[in-house]
Amino acid sequence: MAHFSAASKNEAFVSLQPLDNFYQSSSFFPLPFALITTVDESGRTGIGPHALVFPFSVADEHSLLLISRSSSGTANNLRRAGRCALNYIEFDRRALNNVALLGYPGQSAKEKQKENDFTLVPSPTKALRADPNYPMIVQEAFQVFECILDDSTEIKTAPNRERDHGESHFVLRINNILLKESNRKHLDEGGIFPSMPIFYGFRDGANFWFAEHKEPFAIPIPQKAGAPVQAVFYLANRLDENVKFTKEACQKLSGIPRPFLRSALKGIIAEAKKRDAAQVDEETLDDINAARKKAV
Repeated sequence: MAHFSAASKNEAFVSLQPLDNFYQSSSFFPLPFALITTVDESGRTGIGPHALVFPFSVADEHSLLLISRSSSGTANNLRRAGRCALNYIEFDRRALNNVALLGYPGQSAKEKQKENDFTLVPSPTKALRADPNYPMIVQEAFQVFECILDDSTEIKTAPNRERDHGESHFVLRINNILLKESNRKHLDEGGIFPSMPIFYGFRDGANFWFAEHKEPFAIPIPQKAGAPVQAVFYLANRLDENVKFTKEACQKLSGIPRPFLRSALKGIIAEAKKRDAAQVDEETLDDINAARKKAV
């Protein structure tokens, strides 16, 4: 049973009226934030910090939803050029001072360039690097989402229109995900997470509020009926977008010890690709296992 403080268990709730920017004016809502780079009409890359960025389409298609002031430089550049990069940095107090300066509304990309302490470099993705509408990325970032505006998905109204209430909604199709080499290794192996800053918004009329989190910890999946199969199914279908596993195949794989599961699944995926199989079902799994036994 969880052990909460007496105050949190016994205090009464009070009602708050949602105000504009309710996530910061009427609540405590911790968020990561991205330094979004876009290209202005003169071809200059500008940086705008944005916290209202959320996973939008996560299965067959991969996209993010960005909510921004309609008049922001990021919104104007996105409507015009349809390209952006979402750059995520690790916690550094000095860097956060610069983030606050870059987040001040009403500045042009040229003015922000004077305040910018981050290093802008061309995208390592060849096709995007050759696109004049694609921005440079932040070298200090540990992770970058390279995105193209998806104007085929309508959120409230089309993203190329100004909104009467001052906000725009953009669906950003993920073209590529970039990770620094060490983080790529940690993503596969687990155990080490980048220390991302947490943003609590603009508060008390004078300050941007940030926080630093402690090291993440793991809680094992509860060992209830069906849980091992669900864990295998969840992991197996996240490893490769071109090869998917059935529940029945995952049932057969549920006895593999957890430390060896990822490598075993990757081996099965590699064998499935050799067979041009887009799905690993019981029959495909039996064929792969039989071929391995013959090879031994």
